[in-house]
Amino acid sequence: MTSAIRVILDFQLRHALRSRWLLFYSTVLLILTALLFWFGGTAEHVVISLLNIVLLLVPLIALLYGVLGISQAREFLELMLAQPMQRYELFWGTFIGMTLPLTLAVPISIGIPWLMLIHQQWGLYATLAFGSALLTLVGAGFGMAFALWWEERLRAVGLSFALWFTLAVLYDALVLLMGVVLHNYPVEHALLGLMFLNPIDLVRVATLLQLDTAALLGYTGALLQKFAGSTIGILLTATALLLWTLLPIILALRSFVRKDF
Repeated sequence: MTSAIRVILDFQLRHALRSRWLLFYSTVLLILTALLFWFGGTAEHVVISLLNIVLLLVPLIALLYGVLGISQAREFLELMLAQPMQRYELFWGTFIGMTLPLTLAVPISIGIPWLMLIHQQWGLYATLAFGSALLTLVGAGFGMAFALWWEERLRAVGLSFALWFTLAVLYDALVLLMGVVLHNYPVEHALLGLMFLNPIDLVRVATLLQLDTAALLGYTGALLQKFAGSTIGILLTATALLLWTLLPIILALRSFVRKDF
C-alpha cells in the first residue's frame, strides 16, 4: 500500500467513523439482534429473521452510502487530483475508507449479541456475516459508479432505488411468476441460471442452505438443493458472489479513472 493510499484511507476512515448514520445503523442492528436472542429465539430462528432484514436493508443502505459518499466528497476528490498522485491510488484510498466501516458494521453488530448470548453455531453467523459484507461491497460499488456516471445526485439516487427494487422485490416476483406460468415446461435450469444473476438471492440461498430447510429456500433455492446439493450449492453461490463483488468495483474504478472532474 503506497503512502498516498494510506493518507486518503486514514482521512476517509476518520470521516466515516464520525458518521451518525453509521452509528445509528449499527446500533439498530445490534439492538434488534439482542432482542431476538433475548426473547428466546434459537440461532436458526434469529438467522431467518435477520436474513429478511439484511437482504432488504443492507443493499439499499450500501447503494445510498456509495452515491452520497462520492457526491459529498467531490470537492475533496478534485483537490486531491491536483496533487501528485495516481488516480487509482485516490480511488482505492477512497473506496476502502468509505466501505470498510460499513462492511464491518453488520458482522460486528450481529456478532456481539451472538458472542454474549448464544456462543454456538458460528457457521450460521459466518455465512450471514460474509453474505452481508459482500452485499455491502456490491451495493457501495454500484452506488459509487452511479455517482461517477451522473453528477446530478437525484438521478444517481433514483437509479440506486431502481436497482434495489429490481433485485430485492421485483426479481422474486418475476421468478415465481415464471415458475407458475411455465410449470409444465422444463425450466429448472433456466431458473437456476436466473438465481446467479441476483446477489441478494445468492446470499439468501447460501444462508438458508446452512439450515437445511428446503421449504424456506424459495423456488430457486429448493432447485439448487435438489440438483446440486447443499455443499456444491454453497460453493457455487460463494463463487458467484465474489464475481458480483468484483463487477461494481471494476465499473467504479474505470469510471473514476476516466472521469473528467
